[in-house]
Amino acid sequence: MGFLFSSFFWGAVVILIGLSIILNAVFNIKIPLFSIIIALIFIYIGLKILFGSFGIKTSRNTVVFSSSDLKSANKNEEYNIIFGRGSIDLSEVELDDEHLNFEVNVIFGKGDVIIDSSKPVIIKVSSVFSGAHLPDGNVAAIGNNSYVSPGYVKGEKYISVNADIVFGELNIIELKGTEDKKSF
Repeated sequence: MGFLFSSFFWGAVVILIGLSIILNAVFNIKIPLFSIIIALIFIYIGLKILFGSFGIKTSRNTVVFSSSDLKSANKNEEYNIIFGRGSIDLSEVELDDEHLNFEVNVIFGKGDVIIDSSKPVIIKVSSVFSGAHLPDGNVAAIGNNSYVSPGYVKGEKYISVNADIVFGELNIIELKGTEDKKSF
């Protein structure tokens, strides 16, 4: 999709140059073509930066301009919620032989991270003009905060969640075993 848009964009620029030359030669109409092309290039670059390519290119762990419920597959993963709403269920993640690291990014969106209180979890939150609500009642609006679940034992393997929230909201929801899961 990105290559297709790129070809379309540059083709349109060449057509605009040709039309400008024809309009100037035949009808004596002068179009500020240089200014228009510079403006289009800035718009093109902005779209590439914002979306990675034109259109909304997402992976299975990314929510953009929509709403979705995501479930972890027991491995180190990154989740992104951008201009959307999503929940990330980490309550059924099982620790095998190593620490698990998850990254959650919420940008202009709202997200929920669901964890099991009986499992060892350390959550580190970094927020900028946002709200990160932790199970212990702490709220991070600007700056860093952290939370350690009741199931954490120092020196043993654990689940690490690094959350970055920018102009958004993130709620950490702690379930107390499978009974809460049924009611949630």
